[in-house]
Amino acid sequence: MDVSEGCARASAIFFYDGASFGQVFPGGPGYKATARVNTIQRSGPPPSGGQNAATSKYYLGYTLAWTQEDSGLYGSLAVKATAPGKFTMRSVDFRNGTGGVDISDTPYLKCDFAQLPATMQGAIRAARPQLVGVSSAAPAAAPGLPPPMAPFNIRPGHYLPVAATCGSSQELILYYDGKRIGWIDMQAFNPNKMNAVAGAKRRGAGWITDAATGEALRVMGPDRIAIGDPEFGEEIMRWCPATEVRASARPR
Repeated sequence: MDVSEGCARASAIFFYDGASFGQVFPGGPGYKATARVNTIQRSGPPPSGGQNAATSKYYLGYTLAWTQEDSGLYGSLAVKATAPGKFTMRSVDFRNGTGGVDISDTPYLKCDFAQLPATMQGAIRAARPQLVGVSSAAPAAAPGLPPPMAPFNIRPGHYLPVAATCGSSQELILYYDGKRIGWIDMQAFNPNKMNAVAGAKRRGAGWITDAATGEALRVMGPDRIAIGDPEFGEEIMRWCPATEVRASARPR
């Protein structure tokens, strides 16, 4: 949860949970607290080159997010980390006809639920209870879960789209075990389709996992990643226990 006014004075909060982002407002006399939730379809850098170069330059260094309701050139969210627990949200308004540009940057600070004022805590309980108790501290790994492994520092195993169930029989599955990474299609696990992790190259805050396709992996947490290529865009995926994925996807 993030605020731009300071944790103790927050009159609204911005939240991001890996699959969606939005805001919570406490309302007022006669009005209920409300939450605006936007499901992320894909995220990534601004489009570059060609006719987009003149406008994309205003988003350089920012990560953009697209939703089903806003699939335009620059999506509906642009953010950039500035320091631990802090980021900037950018809004760019291109004035049609005049060629002018209005840029607005808003700084945000990460807050624990307990740091927020009582009115804001009540609004979250009423409108977005999933955020109750959310802390800025990294959660401890549950007993029995495999620890994150280098070089990506994510949990080894199977990753599926956040909107899919772990047992889905329709989704491509990404597999990673610290030494190899690759996709499992509707067929049984095939080690020959895996790429050696030793071949992955750093690119900024992410990794190029397949030089031939330009596929890049971005770590969002120990069990959540964003992965994609220039042609199909980026998709957010989450770790699933091997016991819950389809049997044919498990390594033999």
